[in-house]
Amino acid sequence: MLVTPFTDDYRLNEEALRREVQWAICGGRTRSRRRAEYREFLHMDGPSGTRVFEIVIEETRKRANLSAVAMTSGATTLETLRYAKIAARLGYDAQQVIPPYYWRCGEAEVERHYRMIAESGDLPVVIYHNPALSKFNITPKFAGKLATIPGVVAFKEVLTDLQHLEALYDEVDGRADIYNTFRAMLAGLMLGAAGASSIFSRCPRRSRCSRRTRPGDYKRAEEIQRRLNRCFPRGGEETLGHLGTTRLPRRSRDPESRWAPHGRRTWRPPTAERILKRLPLLNEVI
Repeated sequence: MLVTPFTDDYRLNEEALRREVQWAICGGRTRSRRRAEYREFLHMDGPSGTRVFEIVIEETRKRANLSAVAMTSGATTLETLRYAKIAARLGYDAQQVIPPYYWRCGEAEVERHYRMIAESGDLPVVIYHNPALSKFNITPKFAGKLATIPGVVAFKEVLTDLQHLEALYDEVDGRADIYNTFRAMLAGLMLGAAGASSIFSRCPRRSRCSRRTRPGDYKRAEEIQRRLNRCFPRGGEETLGHLGTTRLPRRSRDPESRWAPHGRRTWRPPTAERILKRLPLLNEVI
């Protein structure tokens, strides 16, 4: 998943975005997502949002055998359908869609949302489950129902609770792929995940966890997972129910903080000190 880079005056930094896509491809990624997932897509309407679509697909298509997934989510179904048509026209392979996130919806509305998008035939649908941001919880049983919709091909799951994940895999029952967040990558792979998907999974060593899940090597895979988790701050959107604990307060005294567009708080990545201290420990077990 890509981070959308901006200039100091909050305009899209096109050159930086191109470099980022190529960096991700050279690092061995097989998929790239456009619109920076939940961080920036809702702040990029019109020409700026469409331009990100164009740049990512242009760079992705420079390499063969890569799939590109567009983040077409919108506050309404019609907005999502509009972005889906643009992404399909540009040549994306699939679209990732969160439930409507302004009005609090019930299962009937969310099911219709996904059916309308899938039945439009523009692109296959990856359902994105992030209840802290969409204000809607996709239970394992409801996920199993959504998996029966023709055109729904995968789920991106951000929850890490093992009982939830076990029930999710049981209910979906192989009808769609499931991608876990990086913190539950090993658990997901043991349950049958197609992989992991997160901004944090851009760590160059992440894929080694997959290679360590062959029989008899789970102990090392578990240690890789634990040390990977320690490289990144704990907490997320579910902690506070709004902006996650890894974002800087708007009036922070941190000298690196600054005001963000639309009154948003800036995103705090792991500090260089944290990475320099903990990444060697991850490399050590790898």
